[in-house]
Amino acid sequence: MASLHKDPHGRSPYFYCAFSLPNGQRRFKSTKQTNRREAWGVCIQWEKASEAAGKGSLTEVQARRVLNEILESTGESPIRTTSVREFFGNWLASKKLAIKEDTFFHYRKEVSAFLEVLGSRADKGLGTLTPADIENFRDARIKQGLRETTVAHYLKAIRSVLSVARRQGLILHNPAEAVDLPRRAASQERDVFTPHEVRSLVDVASPDWKTTILLGYYVGSRLTDTVSLSWANVDLVESVIFYTQGKTGKRVEVPIHPALEEHLLSIAADNPRGFLSPALAKKKTGGQRGLSMQFAAIMAKAGIDQRRVESSRNRQFSRLSFHCLRHSFSSALANAGISADVRMKLTGHKSLDVHRRYTHIELAPLKEAIATLPSLGPGGI
Repeated sequence: MASLHKDPHGRSPYFYCAFSLPNGQRRFKSTKQTNRREAWGVCIQWEKASEAAGKGSLTEVQARRVLNEILESTGESPIRTTSVREFFGNWLASKKLAIKEDTFFHYRKEVSAFLEVLGSRADKGLGTLTPADIENFRDARIKQGLRETTVAHYLKAIRSVLSVARRQGLILHNPAEAVDLPRRAASQERDVFTPHEVRSLVDVASPDWKTTILLGYYVGSRLTDTVSLSWANVDLVESVIFYTQGKTGKRVEVPIHPALEEHLLSIAADNPRGFLSPALAKKKTGGQRGLSMQFAAIMAKAGIDQRRVESSRNRQFSRLSFHCLRHSFSSALANAGISADVRMKLTGHKSLDVHRRYTHIELAPLKEAIATLPSLGPGGI
């Protein structure tokens, strides 16, 4: 039975509660109360909670009620609680005006998918989320046919939201951090174009596609950003192309390569704000007639294989596409010895982990790097 005690040495003014834990141990805990009646109320609540836990009937709701009763009896505010659905909804609302519309759309899609997989558990407290819930979400999305890279992006988004909850003190640990991201299939690694292949593409391309391909190779821009470039993005005096990336919203400035500058001068238009590739501007990238399929046709005409492979779940994946010009841009810089910091400024990558996926190191620079290691003695030993 619970009982109240005072510090026999008089070092604390508070009453101590003595009560039994479910394992039979006797526990002494300060009630932080100097009033005997209020201290006794706290002590009784602790004993009831311990008894319920011993019978296996202490639920999260009951535990929260006990703690709230104790807090209210001492004039403190009750415990702040929120459901998974409520927190994710509030997080989305806070992001709506802070990020680009396209980015918000993707976040909303990912959150909706997560809550759908959770089902009724989405209406439970945020603190009830476990790594198993996150794993179930990961596995469910893979079974639905999503690529590993897409699922990994979803998980990173969920992990980011829960990190906010942890920083706000709503959860002690982020359950998503204990869940491994799906391994990226080796067949889904992109290749790079050789300079000879880029030359072949340019030779068979239409005028606007020629400009687009050269921009992709010498600026490293994504397809949507590339066809959106206008003469307003070109400063021929300073020899710089500057633009804001549609995906990240980051402003990027790239010095104009002499070969690209020569081409731009050859197509210089009277309209200083016209598109650099007017026939391709504002065109969709996807679909049977989209820009990606048009580029695939150019590759075929140039005799370049897309290197399509069967990825997981029998889906086709092209190891060579327009996006590989961006990989080629970053890799060529890396193989020329340009530092990662400089390369990231030119590509607009925010994360070194992401940037590494765009960097394909050739064997020759690696051999040169190994050759710089000193010998340990005569004969190279």
